[in-house]
Amino acid sequence: MAEEGLLANANALIEQLQEKIKNLELQLDSQSSEKTESQAKSRTEGARLTKSAGKEISEDEGRIGGPFEKNPNPEFINNRIEVFERLYKKKQDEIASKEKEPIKVTLPDGNVIEGKAWETSPMDVAVGISKGLANSVYVAKVRYTRRLGEKQQITSGMDELDEVEELGFDKGELWDLTRPLEGDCLLELLKFDEPEAKMVFWHSSAHVLGECLECTFGSHLTVGPPVDPGFYYDAYMGDNGIEAADLKTLEAKAKKIVKEKQEFQRLVLTKEEALEMFKDNPYKVSIIKNKVKDGSLTSCYRNGPLIDLCLGPHIPNTGKIKAMELKQATTAYWLGSDKNDSLQRVQGISFPDKKLMSEHKKMVKLAEENDHRKKGLEQDLFFFHPLSPGCGFWTPHGARIFNTLLAYIRAEYVKRGYSEVVTPNIFNSDLWKTSGHWEHYRDDMFTFTDGEEEGQTFALKPMNCPGHCLIFGNRVRSYRDLPMRLADFGVLHRNEASGALTGLTRVRRFQQDDAHIFCRQDQVKSEVLGALNFMKSVYDTFGMTFKLERSTRPKKACGLVDDEGNPDPEGIALWDQAEAALADALDEFIGKGNWRDNPGDGAFYGPKID
Repeated sequence: MAEEGLLANANALIEQLQEKIKNLELQLDSQSSEKTESQAKSRTEGARLTKSAGKEISEDEGRIGGPFEKNPNPEFINNRIEVFERLYKKKQDEIASKEKEPIKVTLPDGNVIEGKAWETSPMDVAVGISKGLANSVYVAKVRYTRRLGEKQQITSGMDELDEVEELGFDKGELWDLTRPLEGDCLLELLKFDEPEAKMVFWHSSAHVLGECLECTFGSHLTVGPPVDPGFYYDAYMGDNGIEAADLKTLEAKAKKIVKEKQEFQRLVLTKEEALEMFKDNPYKVSIIKNKVKDGSLTSCYRNGPLIDLCLGPHIPNTGKIKAMELKQATTAYWLGSDKNDSLQRVQGISFPDKKLMSEHKKMVKLAEENDHRKKGLEQDLFFFHPLSPGCGFWTPHGARIFNTLLAYIRAEYVKRGYSEVVTPNIFNSDLWKTSGHWEHYRDDMFTFTDGEEEGQTFALKPMNCPGHCLIFGNRVRSYRDLPMRLADFGVLHRNEASGALTGLTRVRRFQQDDAHIFCRQDQVKSEVLGALNFMKSVYDTFGMTFKLERSTRPKKACGLVDDEGNPDPEGIALWDQAEAALADALDEFIGKGNWRDNPGDGAFYGPKID
């Protein structure tokens, strides 16, 4: 009877919660760029520059900016252009001398276009189909079936779009529309509604902003990646800040750059050439010296007077940007540490259509009006306090909603064969080392040392996976025990950067509807289908929609190589089986063509569905 009463209360509150969830979804979309993406990833940004490919950038290079005075159109711009033009001519001459062998370009619909290697570009293909198509695409995706010559392994050492190259996507390379093709290939032409095209568009917009900063203030540029939605650029300006009036000046400059329709030109460089090119920028020099390996190649892009170290690709020219606004300027730090040089971070948003900018502004305004932090206080549901940052305080009214949601999910557990467990909050670091989490997530964990036993490090759990593995391994299990579905509402803690904390959407203490299923390989597909149907039932209850992606193995996935660093056929086969099982389950659940791949974004220990 008690359970029936809880279920009745749950059903009574569900309709009220639906509207709150819709408002929260709106705010999540806005906040993902407003703060979490553009301001708050200092720890992640620092890690990407200090711990990615190549050797780490040491703390000794934390303060390298030196004296700075604002200086419009500094001389180093002309010096850099001289180096670029000399090397670019040499590169173009090399391309012109290559044999223009006939190639076949296959489109997604199966049509085959005849072309010539080192001459025909994706833009040529688009124009040949229709001018309308050529005007509506922003980048290409190429998968070679016969490549003439070897693929150049290039890294920019930057934290912009390097992941595309590093993760070894098997779905093709993103390719400049104006860059000549290098062999027989499958070609996709991407419009703005494709996620990759948006990232390229916003990345190119960041280069426009970089040009504004260099030409207007003589700033030393550091990194300028795209975010979702928008972009930013971090620049060194000594003790100078960027005020509201400066943003207007930069915006006016950006409009001129857009009107000029500056073409983006790509140039591949040796490490030595890159050091010569960027000798006047201490931050680019530091990145090149540390992140670009000796004997390897990197690349840069030019638009107008700006030349920037960059992997690319980019949109054809700046004229593609029809609407662009700079939102704010904040303080950031070189390598993500406040012990290093202080930088000015300018954030912006851009679109290929003014209507899209208007729609974006409407969504931002609606999200601000429905800010869940404001609603939480107004309705006396929850609040936050500086003495426990990132940890919500649930008032009696909020606790009723919280507990009603728990009751609803617990009833679903019973219906779907899950068993609830309770696990400790604190574990010895040895557990996290065994699971692999210590290597990947240590910086995001709250750790402490046992004062009585020297050398014993413990951590508050940031996830339940290893604890559930200990329960499973606590005694001998039979295959007849499988599947075993363990669920846990345990309290989790993650040491999120202080700037990343955003109401209930990014916290340090939280509980989640968390479960782990132990099953045989032949049960994987049916269990994944069961989990997907569970998800759909909950989403349908609250009037929420979803899209599905299969995130496949990352470059540093465990089990792909043996202890000696050689490929491990058994481990590779296991990853293949797991990814195939997810694909089969997705096809059956939602139908072929209704989900997409997200290559390289799986967990280090296995593929996943997002």
